Amino acid sequence: MAPVVSRGGGGGGRAMGAKERKEAAQREKDAGDEAYGEELYKRAAAHYAAAADLDPGDISCLIKRAKANFSMNKCEECVADCDEALGRRRRRRRDARCGCDEKLAADALFLKALALLNLAVCAADHEPAITALEGSLELRPGSKETRAKLEMAKRNRDAFAEQERLDQEAAKTHRDKGLELLRKKKYKEAEMQFTEAIKRNPRYPKICLQLLLFNFGIHLFMIDMITQNFSDRARCLIELNSLPKALEDANRCIELDDTLGMGYLRKGLVQIAMAKYEDAIATLVDGLKHDPPNLSIHNGLRECAARIKMAKDSDAIAKDLTKHQREIECLHKQLNEGENKASKERSRRMKSEKLVKTLSSQVEQLRSANERNANLERELSECRERFERLQLIQNRILQHFTCPISHEVMNDPLMAADGHTYEAKFIRDWFRRGHNTSPITNVELEHKKLVPNRALRSAIEECRK
Repeated sequence: MAPVVSRGGGGGGRAMGAKERKEAAQREKDAGDEAYGEELYKRAAAHYAAAADLDPGDISCLIKRAKANFSMNKCEECVADCDEALGRRRRRRRDARCGCDEKLAADALFLKALALLNLAVCAADHEPAITALEGSLELRPGSKETRAKLEMAKRNRDAFAEQERLDQEAAKTHRDKGLELLRKKKYKEAEMQFTEAIKRNPRYPKICLQLLLFNFGIHLFMIDMITQNFSDRARCLIELNSLPKALEDANRCIELDDTLGMGYLRKGLVQIAMAKYEDAIATLVDGLKHDPPNLSIHNGLRECAARIKMAKDSDAIAKDLTKHQREIECLHKQLNEGENKASKERSRRMKSEKLVKTLSSQVEQLRSANERNANLERELSECRERFERLQLIQNRILQHFTCPISHEVMNDPLMAADGHTYEAKFIRDWFRRGHNTSPITNVELEHKKLVPNRALRSAIEECRK
């Protein structure tokens, strides 16, 4: 059924009155319900959209369209529809309110939360869904389904947070191995270790932004570690003569933190190796603006100047070099001043370090065997507590990953209309046996449509790895 169009008796179009618009909106909504019942979700969404335009005061049209989008796994569109419905509800609170307003708002928040959970890829992504579920529960406190989904979302958030912490520890381990191999000039093996360290945080810009909201210090640490991983991998790739990939890593360093000189240094060295001397000069000069005392950048400029003199077309490129000459001389002057200050600081630091080493040696000699044993006992106790905590988290995760019907870890999790997730084989077998109720609550289901729970499936696969 196509969207309804009002036409006048004379063959031309005419504007509909308020009553006609409501009637037309109801027809569109009925047509949408019919299409939804036949699992024609795209057609249903079009009818619900037409109904929402005809009767903007009826937010149920938007909620129904959100439900259709969710059934098509268009989770972002579903969230947008729920937000628009809630926005329309807030705007009309000044007018006479419909008696079902609270229930519709609760439904919108619940549906929004389901879509957000499907979109969640890290611990922080669960917070908006949890907020939506808490809002839905405030409007409808007696909803067991909403409360169960809220508890599940919190468990998922905690599980993702623990996994992210473990990934960060693994990334540090790979980075330490990469640095050791880099010192031994085993560039291929080092590049592989830095790649593994980067893979442990594949969503690094998003994760860092979320960590910034919770802890500024952690954010800076993450940015610095990831930037160094890209920088060190670029160094390995330069040694392996894989210049395009090295250039990509150098650009990523600058994207992550354009105030550090290391990204500009790596990029400049790649451009020199690629004989792009003009670009290299501009890049290295930019690096000196952010990190004037960096001797490696100055050496890169000197190397670039030497190569330009050796190049056949040095006359054309030298013109570009003179544009930066004054700026380079000024930065050299700043470097000399910085080196003098650094020399005095190094002298003071060496004396302090010598005194600290002397005192440390004396302290070490005064420590008794009993103190060392006490430290070892405390470390052992902490290890046991940590092991028990990790075992408890693993048991909770496995409980959440288990199908309510088979009581086994799921391979293909599907979400039913009751909001619960089951193993595909067993829930389909449940329906084939003639059941039309929830296997858990025994309440009759609105429909038998099953939606893949990709977020849970990804979590299960990641846990198995």
